[in-house]
Amino acid sequence: MYAMNKKHTDNDFSALLANVKPLHNKRVKPHRPGIKPIPRQRLADNQRVLDELLICDPEEASIQSGDELSFLKNGYPAKLLKQLRRGKFSVEDEFDMHGLTVKQAKHQVRLFISESEYNGLSTVRIIHGKGLSSPGRELVLKRHILGWLKKMDAVLAVSSATPRDGGTGAIYVLLDHR
Repeated sequence: MYAMNKKHTDNDFSALLANVKPLHNKRVKPHRPGIKPIPRQRLADNQRVLDELLICDPEEASIQSGDELSFLKNGYPAKLLKQLRRGKFSVEDEFDMHGLTVKQAKHQVRLFISESEYNGLSTVRIIHGKGLSSPGRELVLKRHILGWLKKMDAVLAVSSATPRDGGTGAIYVLLDHR
């Protein structure tokens, strides 16, 4: 009986499929979206741009150990920079960059300036060091710090510190705290 039912079932199934036409070039959507490809070239391009931004310009490359750093934003009186250089402003906070890589230092300086501005501080000190513990005694951080600060809207003036506050191994930063 089993054999008879099986044969009968096979014939019924074949009869049902007799008029069926196969689907051609019809894609069935997958039940889940595919994995997006990793944009390796774009990531490599972005990293190259970041690396190039960390390379110092010729002006920064020429900075020596004893050189004083100074900057005054356009539109502000030279007297302001003179007062800053002489240590006439009270330092309200400080940040020490010793031991940081250039990438870490750049991020931390931006964060420090941003927080100082948010907290209404007007004068801060950043210690960049004199390169004495750097390989080859290079002024890695000192060469970059002025360029970073010049690009920040909150920074009005920058000057090397007085000898009592670190001399050419530190800078005063005057902030716009309006």
